Amino acid sequence: MIFLMLHHIASSQGNFRIEDDKSKFELPFQLVSDLVIIPLELNGVKLSFLLDTGVDSTILFSLDKEDSIDVKDASIIYLRGIGEEEPIRALKSTGNSIKIGNSFSNDLSIYISFDNSMNLSSRLGIPVNGIIGNDFFKDFVLDFNYLKKKLIVYNKDRYSSKKCNRCEVLPLTFSNNKPYIEAISKINGKELKLNFLIDSGSGDAIWVFEEKSAGVSLPEVHFDDFLGYGMSGSVYGARSRVESIKLGKFVLNDVTASFPDKTYIDGLKTYDTKNGSIGAKILRRSQVIFDYSRKSVSLRPNRLYLEPFEYDMSGIVIAHDGQMIVKELDHSSTNGINNLNTTEGAGSVIYESTTSVKFKLQPLYKIVEVRPESPAEKVGLQKGDILLEINNKPAYRFSLSGLQRILSSKDGKRIKLKIERGLDKITIDFRLKKIL
Repeated sequence: MIFLMLHHIASSQGNFRIEDDKSKFELPFQLVSDLVIIPLELNGVKLSFLLDTGVDSTILFSLDKEDSIDVKDASIIYLRGIGEEEPIRALKSTGNSIKIGNSFSNDLSIYISFDNSMNLSSRLGIPVNGIIGNDFFKDFVLDFNYLKKKLIVYNKDRYSSKKCNRCEVLPLTFSNNKPYIEAISKINGKELKLNFLIDSGSGDAIWVFEEKSAGVSLPEVHFDDFLGYGMSGSVYGARSRVESIKLGKFVLNDVTASFPDKTYIDGLKTYDTKNGSIGAKILRRSQVIFDYSRKSVSLRPNRLYLEPFEYDMSGIVIAHDGQMIVKELDHSSTNGINNLNTTEGAGSVIYESTTSVKFKLQPLYKIVEVRPESPAEKVGLQKGDILLEINNKPAYRFSLSGLQRILSSKDGKRIKLKIERGLDKITIDFRLKKIL
């Protein structure tokens, strides 16, 4: 889970436009752990960025080894987010060109940091080079179809909403160029009107900031856990559930909720006026239309709307940790040879089978967190263990999201892992357990 909040950063000056003054275009996206990853070009280099309502500006934080990028007018600044680490040193660059689908801007300011704490690629299992937020959202009306993995980008000046009886249009307010929404949350038996950041870059359902003066307190039934990564380091806290979240006429029940420790958020200036965030595990349950120019968001529930909210049932967090060389046997080279003049007889066919050995680079997965008292900890899994197999299949044959789905699939499901620890290879069995 990624949760970024940036402060003391001026908004970029460049505006996006659609080529040839068209009214709209479609942009396919990748959906990874419920997060939207879009293709773009920055100064002529093809990259992949997280599209995130929770950040104001555009940040570049990784490049492939073979890539390089020219940036202009760079100056040193510092970025700070949730986490215990010190602010991150970065560069601010102005006058950059960026192309997203059929839209472009020729004067965009970006922030550049190659600090490892901002590396999303290892946490999502695919290359992710940066994050873009308000710079893009402010200039268009954006229609997210999570089921079709498609984004429709509308010219905001020529957009007109269609009548939709199943939709709920809700007002947005803005602080530091980020969208906030009111929701009625039932916590500890009390209905509270709370103000949430809409954070499409958060892989959780909701984050709730404890604040006794607002009546917000951690439910008695909870467990301590690693919550995710902020820009200033790892974030820990508690996980629980809230009875319900009401967004207009739509109600979601028994919602998983993370309560970050106050240690990680007391330094944020937005904390004293906002109550938390609504993330991608809620957003993906609807077709979502963001219209910043009219300060509104439209929700239309999809077939995922009534899916139950679940936590990981294993107790481990897995990350992509580079690549490994895998030896594979290729039996495909089987040749049929016509043999017309041998003792086997005229017109017979001899089949000659050859096997070749191929070496391939495959993803390497590592356990980076183990939850105390979880099924994984009880059978001895440790941080740093390399995952070789899951249920007798090579781990590299799965995407990171695929592995996470298996580890959250069903209460009581038997899981068999083969791991590498140092020079040892160890097989471990356990059963998934629903924790809340």
